[in-house]
Amino acid sequence: MNPKLLLLFLGLLILGGCASFQKQEVQSTLAITPASSPQVVDEVISLKRKVAIARFTNETRMANSFLNEGSDTQEKMSKAATDILSAKLAMSKRFILIERQDDLAIENEQKISNIESYKIPADYLILGSISEFGRNTSGNVGLVDRTKKQTAYAKVTMRIIDTRSGMVIYGEEGAGEASSEVGTVLGMGSRAGYDDSLTDKAIDAAISSVIQNLINKLSHDPWRSYVLSKEGADVYIAGGALQGVKPGDVFKVYQRGKQVVNPQTNLPVELPGTQIATIKINTLVPGTELTELSKASIIQGSIPDDGFENIYVSDK
Repeated sequence: MNPKLLLLFLGLLILGGCASFQKQEVQSTLAITPASSPQVVDEVISLKRKVAIARFTNETRMANSFLNEGSDTQEKMSKAATDILSAKLAMSKRFILIERQDDLAIENEQKISNIESYKIPADYLILGSISEFGRNTSGNVGLVDRTKKQTAYAKVTMRIIDTRSGMVIYGEEGAGEASSEVGTVLGMGSRAGYDDSLTDKAIDAAISSVIQNLINKLSHDPWRSYVLSKEGADVYIAGGALQGVKPGDVFKVYQRGKQVVNPQTNLPVELPGTQIATIKINTLVPGTELTELSKASIIQGSIPDDGFENIYVSDK
């Protein structure tokens, strides 16, 4: 072959390779696997529910492998998942978050039946686990170019527990992945080492795929509060401005229904309550999320002077 033609051919080949790899820096992409149930856009919710978040468990083979024995891999992944979920729920501005992951030692659903002993000051408890996690590296080596792609995949499972009954009222599973890719031409370009950030990004993607479903479920359940005291015509209930309660709001007061045992599941079930009164909020008593109060007056029906543990207040 003519030397000039050979040089021209090699020059065109190099230019073509360079043109196809103009972006040599790390390119990160985030792919989310859709949740199994449809994601519904929610309307504005004014009353905030109190939600406690327990520490995510890590059931993945990677975290429990003997190769990671003595490392903090399992702890770091669990903490990352908890922080991501907390941040996303906080961004919705619909909940009062009570993080109890460090002092709640709940291993499985069987222990939830005795949930009252944990004294959780919340309406709902979210339990989560990282059920799957994996990483892989792929690449392509050409005549003058080379690429390397790292991908992380995660699957999470979350359950919502009603702290009043200890029952699992909702469950959801989501998955997501994150990847980064670099390329070089004739040795020029980025050279990627192990990308540790992909772990958090994959977990973030998995939680993002189900977060709207969780928010919708928590927001649409009836808001509840409790009668704390009755002083003459005044009734004091838990909750105030931080939960979205406003002067002039009208709520219904219910007598709790009888508890019966479902013979099919051998679990206790509370029958529907009976409305005994309607109250109107007059004054808000400031405090923290757990200590604020509201003073109300009875506009219909009656409330007993004691036995408040069997009475609750609801917006529905």
